[in-house]
Amino acid sequence: MGALHGPGAEIGDLAGRVNRFITDRFAGAPLGRTAAADEMRLALDAAITAKGLGIARAWDVFANGVMANTVGIDSERFLAFIPVSPAPAAAWIDAIVGATSVPAESWIEASGAVAAENQVLTMLASLAGMPTGAGGCFMSGGSIGNLSALAVGRDQRPTQRLVAVADTAHASVHNTLHLLGLQALTVPTGEDGRFTGAALAEVIGGRDDIGIVVASAGSTNAGLIDDLDGLADVAERIGAWFHVDGAYGAATLLLPEFADRLRGIGRADSFIVDPHKWLFAPAGSCAVLYREPALAGAVHTQHGPYIDVFRQNGDEWNPSDYGYQLTRRASGLPLWFALVLHGTDAFAAAVRRGVELARIASTAFDSAGPHVSTVIEPELSVVLFRRLGWDRERWVRWARELLDDGVAFVAPTTWRGEPVGRLVFMHPLTPTTVIDEIVASLA
Repeated sequence: MGALHGPGAEIGDLAGRVNRFITDRFAGAPLGRTAAADEMRLALDAAITAKGLGIARAWDVFANGVMANTVGIDSERFLAFIPVSPAPAAAWIDAIVGATSVPAESWIEASGAVAAENQVLTMLASLAGMPTGAGGCFMSGGSIGNLSALAVGRDQRPTQRLVAVADTAHASVHNTLHLLGLQALTVPTGEDGRFTGAALAEVIGGRDDIGIVVASAGSTNAGLIDDLDGLADVAERIGAWFHVDGAYGAATLLLPEFADRLRGIGRADSFIVDPHKWLFAPAGSCAVLYREPALAGAVHTQHGPYIDVFRQNGDEWNPSDYGYQLTRRASGLPLWFALVLHGTDAFAAAVRRGVELARIASTAFDSAGPHVSTVIEPELSVVLFRRLGWDRERWVRWARELLDDGVAFVAPTTWRGEPVGRLVFMHPLTPTTVIDEIVASLA
């Protein structure tokens, strides 16, 4: 029976295997594949046993049973959903965070990790134009970030249970409203797909039961930035909490050329951005920021005989006080290290490349002939495009063919009821030849 801990832990050459695997992955992540349920049952059959398989057999099951049947979300050819393309520096530090279980819920446990994370949060708040004193915490993802922020917004207007959202709002926003006992007032977007202050004002009229307004700094489906400044005006006029879901697109705060499009995000009472999306951190990271963190502390601070010790002097910054998550890993630390190592200019260049690739793809689709065209001019790194004569079933088959052929992992979507193609460019090393291959597949 193998020992689990200490110098006698029987792991064989696992450290070397892992090091080689990660190093090879950074050299080029495979596109991968996905398998049917029957195939996976066979691949993992009898993997868990009373005595264990030993390192060679266990690694074989992991490498050839698990990883070989998993699509590489970090691949340069993963162009579906919202990809994750962690910088090697961030991923290596994340390995340390995982190996050492760096705590990050309280100052007394991890003043170093918390202070480092707070440097990143301060940078993000400053880029957004939030006032001095803004702050928050890192969490496990955008869904729990939205939940945490909107819970604070709900408690500021406890009798106003209506939340104004666009018809393009992320699914996590609607799920959050359900969990918080709030109700959505859905505002239709215009032809350009943006949620505007004018549209919101027209829908609400003179009603006074709206407690929260939720905007997007980069809608997930189409990659469009809402009219943040106009929505902030309306929210301020009616006294509503203004939240910006910037999980994907707020990374463009690093780009001076996006300053006009993001105007108004600094007026938000809260906003989120997911470093694992377009800030090149490993999966499992969301930064939630509040204009007045004390309001979040009043909502989220947990008490109990064994955790009240967190607050000894009254001036400690405990991340667990600012979101619905007590135990948490230091998910902001990998981003912090990569920023320290490479600097913000390198991050800006990598984000900018995603925008450039989207524009290249859009031009390629519009030049491919009358059967293919871009649906809407890309603003961030999402491209929606049409193929004449294709229904939903044909789009799904097309996506499967591209994966089977090793071209790319893609996922079609719907735009105003019409099935269309969708690509997302976030890996800065995605070659333009992938675009050529995809265009050819539409012929």
